[in-house]
This record gives sequence, C-alpha cells and structure tokens, in this order.
Amino acid sequence: MAGNPSAAPAPPAVATGPGPDTRTRDGLLIGLTFAAGVVDAVSYLGLGKIFTANMTGNIVFLALAVGDRSLVTALYSVGALLGFSVGALLAGQVVGRVRPPGPWPRRVTWLLLAELACLAAFAVGWATVSGRPNGPMPYVLIGLSSFGMGIQNAAARHLAVPGLTTTVITTALTGFMVDLPALGVSGPTQHRAGLAVAALFSGAAIGAAVLELAPSVPPLFTVAIVLVVLLVAHVRWGERTPAPG
Repeated sequence: MAGNPSAAPAPPAVATGPGPDTRTRDGLLIGLTFAAGVVDAVSYLGLGKIFTANMTGNIVFLALAVGDRSLVTALYSVGALLGFSVGALLAGQVVGRVRPPGPWPRRVTWLLLAELACLAAFAVGWATVSGRPNGPMPYVLIGLSSFGMGIQNAAARHLAVPGLTTTVITTALTGFMVDLPALGVSGPTQHRAGLAVAALFSGAAIGAAVLELAPSVPPLFTVAIVLVVLLVAHVRWGERTPAPG
C-alpha cells in the first residue's frame, strides 16, 4: 500500500547559537577571568613575585625559590598554595558533587559572595599600607587573595563550562590550538577559549599599568567586577534557580 502522498518529510533541524542564559553565563565567567588577571598582576608585582590566582605558575615559582634558596619567596608561594587549596576545599564542600539544574546554581552565587568578602578585605588591607606591604602583612594579603581565588576556581569548576576556568588558561589555550586546524574559531568552545586568553591577558596588563600609576586602585577593580557578576547573576537567575537542598 502506497504511503500517504500528503505526508511531507520533516524539515531539517536548524542549528541555533547559544541562548541568552548561556551567553550571560559565559560573559560573567569572562569577567571573572579578567579579574583573575588583575589579581595575578597585583600579587606578582606587589606581593613578592608570586601568583595568587594561577597555581601552575606559583608551583614553578616555589620550585625556583627552593633551588635558589630564597626562603621569603618560598614562604610566599607556600602561603598562596595553602590559601588557594583551603578556599577550593571549603568551596567544594558547599557546592557538593551533584550539580543542580540551571545555568547558574544558587550555590555559585553564594561562593562568589564569599570571594567578594575576601577581595574587599584585601582591598582594604592593601589601601591601608598604600600598596607597599611589609612585615607580616604580605602573608595576610596573600592568604586573602589566594583563598578568594580558590573559591572562584571551585565555582567555575562547578559550572563546568569548557574553556572557562577563570584562573588557568593552559587547557583552554591547548584546546584552542589543537582544534584550530579543524574548527577554526567557529565552535563555542573555541570562542570561549579565545576570550579567556584575551581576558586574562588584558586583566594582567591593565592591572600592572594601573598599579604603577595608582597602587590602591587595581584591587578595587576586582571587587567591582565580582560585585557586578553577583548583581547580574541575581537579576538573571536569583528568583528562578532552585534553592539547594
């Protein structure tokens, strides 16, 4: 028996780009990546040539300090590693292993509130010493900065967006270059990776430049960026993201 002649084949699915929630989420993570660049510029130039956001580089600095017998640099690096690790550990306990549905779980906002408190305390401490910490103050500032960055990295990991970790771009850069011959820059992961590299570079460059002109200002950049991220996330998803339970 012949098929129904009036039946027409279904039209092919039309590929669509990322939705508004995805674009907003990615934009917020890019903003946090920019902030991490500023944080590393301040920590490297103002806190004894170490990183408080990028632990890959910080481990290298620790190894170099050990090889060079530079006790102060080694202690600064250890302090940053410990602060970052404790921040990430505690943040991991908050978010748990199961990711709730939605583009931006409420637990991520809670973590960024804690990060904002760390960065605000850092900015106050940094301004108090006019951007020239000495004595025990560098350890306090390193602890606050690295603890906050550990929280931020854990929050980004919970969101699990390919190419956007906000503090480490090695994987993003590797993926970008490996896929470049086949995909060019057309895939969403490629776009994210490229923007992440540009954001971290821009944050570090601007942070370093402003630090020379107005030493108290760069930490305020990071506070402002995280605050804007929190406000946007609350307006966008605060009322419709299920509460954790």
